[in-house]
Amino acid sequence: MFDRLKKLFTINSIKRRVQVAFLSIISLLCFSGAMSLFELERVSHDTEEILLASKQNVDLASDMITALNEQNDAMIYMAVIGGELSDIAPHFRECESSIKHLSLAVERAHAIMSNTATPMATDSLVMFTNRINTLAKSYINGEVHSAITSDTLSYDSTHGWYVESYKPEYVNVSKQITKYMTGSESTLGPDVNRLSHTARRAVIPVFISLVVMLVVVLMFYLFLRQYLVKPVLRINNALGDYLRYRIPFDENIACRDEIQTLRERIASLISKLR
Repeated sequence: MFDRLKKLFTINSIKRRVQVAFLSIISLLCFSGAMSLFELERVSHDTEEILLASKQNVDLASDMITALNEQNDAMIYMAVIGGELSDIAPHFRECESSIKHLSLAVERAHAIMSNTATPMATDSLVMFTNRINTLAKSYINGEVHSAITSDTLSYDSTHGWYVESYKPEYVNVSKQITKYMTGSESTLGPDVNRLSHTARRAVIPVFISLVVMLVVVLMFYLFLRQYLVKPVLRINNALGDYLRYRIPFDENIACRDEIQTLRERIASLISKLR
C-alpha cells in the first residue's frame, strides 16, 4: 500500500516538478498575503472601534466637566457672591440644569463601564457625583440656609459652607472625571491590547511564509543541482571526452526523468556511429 501511495504522488517529469515547485511558492505567497490582508482588515476595524471609543470617552468626560463647572459657577455666584435664591434667577436654573446633565453623563459612563471587564471602575465617580448633587440640591432647596439660621451647622455663612463642604466635593468629582478619561478606568485598555495581538497575528503569517519559502527555494535549488545540473554536466563532459579522446561514453551516469532519456539517446546515437 505504501508503494502504491508513493507511485501515486511520484512525479516522473522535470517539467512537472518545476511547475509544482513554482505553483507551491505562488500558492504560499497568495495564502500568506490573504491571511495578512484579513488580519490587517481586523486591525483596521479594531482601530476604528478604539478611535470611536476614545471619542466617546472624551465627549462624555467633556460633558461631565462642563456640567460640573456650570454647577460650580452657579454655586459660587449664589453661595459666595450672594446671588438670589429664586427659581426665576438664571444661576438657580443653571444649577438645576447642571445637576441633571451631570447625573445623566455619569450614568452613561457607568452604563458603558458595566459592559466591560471592570464594571466597578466608575463606582467612585457615581458616589462623589451623588454627594455633590445632594449638596447642590440642599442649597437650592433652602436647607443650607435653614440649617445656618438655626445653628445646626458649624458655618455662619453660605460662603463658609461652600468652602468647607461643597468645594472639597467639587475637587473629588473633578479628580474622578479626570481619572475616568485618562486613567485605568478607561475602556481603551483592553481594546489596545486586542489591537496589539491582532497586529502580531497580521505579521506572523508573513514571517512564517518567508521562512517556508526560503526552505522551499533551498530545496528547489538542491533538487535542480542534484537531478538536473550535475547529470547534464556529467553527460556534457562524457560526450566531450568521447569526441576529443574517443573515451567510451559513460553509460552509468545516474539520471532520472528526461535526463535519463537524453543520456540513453546520446548513448544510442554514439553506438550507431561506431
